[in-house]
This record gives sequence, structure tokens and C-alpha cells, in this order.
Amino acid sequence: MNLRNPTYICLDIPEPFRTKVREVREAFCDRLTNFPIEITIAGSSGIGAIAGDAEWATVETRLLAVCSKTAPIVARFGGVVRFPGTDTFVLSMGDPMPFVTIHERLKHSGIPFEPSNFPFFPHCSLRMSGELSPADISRLFSLRIEGEFEIDLLALQARDDATGRVGRVWEHRLTGRPM
Repeated sequence: MNLRNPTYICLDIPEPFRTKVREVREAFCDRLTNFPIEITIAGSSGIGAIAGDAEWATVETRLLAVCSKTAPIVARFGGVVRFPGTDTFVLSMGDPMPFVTIHERLKHSGIPFEPSNFPFFPHCSLRMSGELSPADISRLFSLRIEGEFEIDLLALQARDDATGRVGRVWEHRLTGRPM
């Protein structure tokens, strides 16, 4: 497989939470309706996307090693956060530490990554760009998606140059034992 740049490492949000996030996106942001509903672990913050010139066989071996050390994550969403100086709104994670742990494993795995300008902040994107009314901003900040869910799938996501859509190019289950 040839890696396309950028190729992000993500954790899938399972149903019914995926549908709930999709409904919020559809209500507030046309731009994200074609993007996967996930938590980006490498690509948009902390470590950047996988380097475009990385050798796939090496990357895959190292990804499989991280998956074998990482147990499925029991998670819940926290509150809505607005990135400073932007109209980007995201759902934070109730406990960010499992996501920080897998981010650090990837960072030290030997996979080459592009640089990133932003510190790692685990989140699920809700809305990007465009102006909002004060009422919509208030609605977003008051939004809560309650309940626990298990994340057990790590996936690589990349943009298809021909269609512009972002889609999965590789996936593997998290198979480590809980600590």
C-alpha cells in the first residue's frame, strides 16, 4: 500500500454515539458531513500525519505492535470545547488519559510523522468554520452526549485525491489486555 499524505491515525466512535455526533454535525456544519466520526490520535495535533515517504511494511508492523499493546478503551464524551480564535467546536473526552497513552505509544513507535503545530488534545470534531449565531453557540456549549462506549478499532484515514472524500485505508482491532 502507498501512503497518501496526509494519512491520519484514528479511533472509530461506535454506534449509537456515531449517529448522535452525525446529527450534531448535520445541524451545525455542512463541511464535516463527509468526514469519519472518530478521535484523531495522530495527524491533527501532537504528532502530525504519517510521513508520506514512510515505508508501508515498517509502518504496518509498528501499528500492529501498538494495537497488540493497547486494550479497547472504555470512554465517554466530556463537554463541548471551542478552539481559541476559531469557530471549531469539539467534544472533549471525559477521561483523556487512555488517548494520551496510545498517542505516546505511536509517538515512540518509530513511525515517521510530519510535524504538527498543535498540542495533542483528544476530541471528536463537531463543527468547523463559518459564523454562528449566539443562540447556536449557546446550544453547542450546552450539548451533552451521555453514556459509555467501547472503542476497539484503530484505523488509518486519508483523503482520496479524486473524490475529496476522507476514508479508511487500513484498520486493526485493539487487542491488548486491560491494565
